[in-house]
Amino acid sequence: MKNKKEIERKFLVREAQLREAENVRLVETTSTYLDPYELNKYEVPGFPKIDEEVLDKTEMRVSKKDKADTTVYEFIVKIGGPALSRDESIVEIDEELYDKIVTKFGQHTISKKRFKFDYLRKKWELDVFPDLRLIVMEIELEKEDEMVALPPFVTVVREVTGDPEYYNVNMAKRLTESVTVD
Repeated sequence: MKNKKEIERKFLVREAQLREAENVRLVETTSTYLDPYELNKYEVPGFPKIDEEVLDKTEMRVSKKDKADTTVYEFIVKIGGPALSRDESIVEIDEELYDKIVTKFGQHTISKKRFKFDYLRKKWELDVFPDLRLIVMEIELEKEDEMVALPPFVTVVREVTGDPEYYNVNMAKRLTESVTVD
């Protein structure tokens, strides 16, 4: 299991010319968000229970990531509200457990194409959400007050760090709510 403090800034993007970026890699991801109260009753192999007092600030999901010629399944927990930094824990799981968790606890699902690239020796991620016609760029920082130079080949509309509207979980909820059955 990987545990770390995630310090992340997010930017709403109009367009990007990634052919000007260095070391571009594509990861196609499907993430299913889970009810932390229900899932916390379930035993996830290699993952401890979450303290009850922080469940209301907890985001849980399972993700399927297709990279080049391999597929990785992960169980991810983020603890913290709409802030610049949150605690993040990730454990790799197998496909069978992923399918069980999605079937039993899955609430909202979102897919994206993540383009990872380097700029000024920093790792950037550009997420394209085709179902929402939306692009969001992220950078993970080492310190909350770290200065960031935006890539000149990306047209940023505005910074959306801490804006709940641009949390993936809330975008997934909007997708689920927009589906109607006649």
